[in-house]
Amino acid sequence: MDKKRLSTESIEDYKLRICDNKKLLGLSWEGVTELLNKELGLEYKETAYRKWHKLFKEGYTYAVANSTSTSAELEELNEKIKELEFAKMQVQDQKREYKAYLRHEGRLDHLLKTLVASIKEEVNSARPLNYEKADVTFNGDTALTLLLSDLHKGMVTSNHWNTFNEEVFYQRIEQTISETIAYQELTGARELHVMQLGDLIEGNLHRLTKIGETETAIEQTKSVAEALARLTATLANYFEKVVIHSVKGNHDRVSSRKEEEIKTESFHDFVVWYMEARLESMPNVTIMENEYDSEIIVAEILGNTYFGVHGHLDSYPTVIQNLTLMIKKFPTAVFAGHIHKNFENEIHGVDLIVNGGFAGTNGYAKDSRLISKAHQKLLWLDKNGRKATFYIKY
Repeated sequence: MDKKRLSTESIEDYKLRICDNKKLLGLSWEGVTELLNKELGLEYKETAYRKWHKLFKEGYTYAVANSTSTSAELEELNEKIKELEFAKMQVQDQKREYKAYLRHEGRLDHLLKTLVASIKEEVNSARPLNYEKADVTFNGDTALTLLLSDLHKGMVTSNHWNTFNEEVFYQRIEQTISETIAYQELTGARELHVMQLGDLIEGNLHRLTKIGETETAIEQTKSVAEALARLTATLANYFEKVVIHSVKGNHDRVSSRKEEEIKTESFHDFVVWYMEARLESMPNVTIMENEYDSEIIVAEILGNTYFGVHGHLDSYPTVIQNLTLMIKKFPTAVFAGHIHKNFENEIHGVDLIVNGGFAGTNGYAKDSRLISKAHQKLLWLDKNGRKATFYIKY
């Protein structure tokens, strides 16, 4: 409720509204006096307003009881009472929403403390991630961009088309490292940009995925963060600089119920925090923060702008147009994941490059007849955009 006098209010109406709602506005009578004197240019004492209000309410009660007011006046007063009741209801709704927000904040704080406690000893005692520059050759100003999406750490599946478990996860991480190094030797690229495009963990999104979990969400988060930190540290030895960009996915969220989701609650944040702590001694590694939104990457690579999203909030026929209008920048390409398959398009010269799934086909996808090849993409870029796409097939 506004403490200022409204343009439609008379002095008496304004005084009555403030006095009637002093508790709602968090004011004592001294506070009411200070406010009204300031707004009305008066110098009354507290007792003047208090006595005026008391006499007004007594007069109103007497008038209603004895029907001395006209019907028009009573109708107007009843309307004012109704407005005040509506205002009280709005404040009560706001209080309920704020309490719900505090419950979520409390849960997030608890999860963060649990995660920090579980990794504190490991971070301090784990093998240091050392920077030991490899003997490599650079050929011009080009960059490799590694798209990492839908790792789904913690997922377990075995079917005719795909096997994925703890052991396979680490095998694919090592394959990703070795092939990226091989492509650096082939291209002579100076820079590496890693686009972490969400769904790094399997999480607890819904019951079907929860049945397939072998780790808790916190354990998934800790282990995928360590794996990505080691991947980055290893690759940093083969490039002049390495830049990490990240967005959240839908499997990363803390709450398994979408209606309880708060955008700031994501295990993905813990991954970034962990990587920053583990990689702080690497002089050529930079972990970027998203300027516009936690679910939109805006990266500058060799003088060109690239966008990155997970994809669960976007429609691929319109994602280029929507992001361009939102960010007010014209991208060379947009990177995405989420649909677990290779897909590309071009709209007015802007490339849409959708990454495959790291984890591959699970039981849900199989039963839905949505088979796809497990792979990630490694892009070779120069000042004109993409020169080539290398597929890391698992």
